[in-house]
Amino acid sequence: MATLIPSMGSCVSRMTSGEKRLAERLEAKLDDDYLLWYDVPMGPRNTHPDFCVLHPRRGILVLEVKDWKLGSTILNGDKQNWEIMGDSGPKTVINPLEQARQYTHQVVNALERDKPLVQAGGPHAGKLAFPWSYGVVLPNMTRKQFTDGQLHRVMEAHRVLCQDEMAERVEPEELQGLLW
Repeated sequence: MATLIPSMGSCVSRMTSGEKRLAERLEAKLDDDYLLWYDVPMGPRNTHPDFCVLHPRRGILVLEVKDWKLGSTILNGDKQNWEIMGDSGPKTVINPLEQARQYTHQVVNALERDKPLVQAGGPHAGKLAFPWSYGVVLPNMTRKQFTDGQLHRVMEAHRVLCQDEMAERVEPEELQGLLW
């Protein structure tokens, strides 16, 4: 069982339903050597990625969760910006994959200042000594809806985890494979 920081009991009241579902799945289906941070300030700008997943061999994965639905929430979008239906009408927001990418680079840049975490020499000198990546979780959209809605044109499909891929019936190994 993975460790969530802060614990579920102390942060569940501020989680969206999709964030809560993802936290429960990650906690239950990831191995004991995973650490998960939820909405913790990171990097020099104190950005708040929804989840930061750390594994000692696989590195860091930053996940942005969007409880949006195709048609009712997502109106249209491109690789930089999306138009969504907000509480007070349509609004433009950054593409969630771009948002996750920016958060990840802030975290990576902050970690690269810590000498023990970077390559000492060679072609990757000064770069992190472990892998890192980012992605988006769409807990209210199946992979079919994602594909049928043409969202793969504005977000790399391999960086997106959909509702049916994080269902309770999904085996731990399958979920871990999708994450990495």
